[in-house]
Amino acid sequence: MTDERKFLLVDDQEEINLLMMKILSPYGSCIIATNGPEAIDFYTQYLEMGQPFSAVFLDIMMPGMDGHEVADKLRQVERESGIKHAHSFKLIMITALSDTKNVCKSFFRGGMADAYITKPIKKDKLLDELKILKVI
Repeated sequence: MTDERKFLLVDDQEEINLLMMKILSPYGSCIIATNGPEAIDFYTQYLEMGQPFSAVFLDIMMPGMDGHEVADKLRQVERESGIKHAHSFKLIMITALSDTKNVCKSFFRGGMADAYITKPIKKDKLLDELKILKVI
């Protein structure tokens, strides 16, 4: 198992993923997924290789499988792998500023999310959240 930080960036908008990668690259490696099934595949593959993600950045509103469904699946994979809550990845939901309904749903749905970031993404806000969560 490696100690290097890994970030899974999941957004259907390529420019959002590229912006987050630019901000986060100095702190660890970034893997980009553009949809839910791809995110679940990457998450599972890296976990099986003993290289779990430190944090997952997950867009709430994506076509097909939305962020809530993806988060449920990722947490299920975690549980099935025997990962205890203290060692689980930090989940940062990404949302549009006016999307308060989905933000509340993310936080109150079993305490699934650790934080949320609103679009447009600001470097200082993103890094501050990771510092608060003790990821960086």
